[in-house]
Amino acid sequence: MTKNDPLKDIWKKQEDCTIKFSREDIFKMMNQKSSSAVKWILIISILEFILPNLFIIFTDYDTTLAFYEKYNLTRTMEVYLGIHLVVILSFIYLFYKNFRKISAENTVKGLMEDIIKTRKIVKYYIYYNIGMVAWIGIHFFYRIFQSPVFIEKLPEDANMTRIWIIALSLFALVILLLWLGYRLIYGFFLRRLNRNYNELEKTEWD
Repeated sequence: MTKNDPLKDIWKKQEDCTIKFSREDIFKMMNQKSSSAVKWILIISILEFILPNLFIIFTDYDTTLAFYEKYNLTRTMEVYLGIHLVVILSFIYLFYKNFRKISAENTVKGLMEDIIKTRKIVKYYIYYNIGMVAWIGIHFFYRIFQSPVFIEKLPEDANMTRIWIIALSLFALVILLLWLGYRLIYGFFLRRLNRNYNELEKTEWD
């Protein structure tokens, strides 16, 4: 018996086994697996929120603030940080709420619905983070490239179209790497939830 066998096959293969698993035992195993996956999603989202803020503590805040003021980005960053704080904390709360709910779930139908809900929230979380990084990055480029401070430093034969193409190409690469990182980290736990859902769906519980 392998752990990758569908639950229905495990149930049927128990005739020759000394240890018997009831449907309740199998449901508890699926519940624990799903709860563990959501717990790690919660932990990673918290770390993702905390670590950048710890990094900011050890940076030169005055230099960063001067950069924002130089390119008229102070207000933009205030709005961004305000929105980001509210949205990220809301997502973390939802992950925590789903973790508590899945941990206490006592019906197959309820667990399946909780898994679907968690998958949707994780996807929205990823879309939000990538979208926000794209928005703030493009906004930064626009403000900096339009700034007299930046234009004055350019050589006379500088081609702004070429500068934009290079900047956006490099930024697109950053977005791609960010997306791949999310796919790797959160995708691992989403696949575990998908397997749990599919096994619950294929098993006869009547």
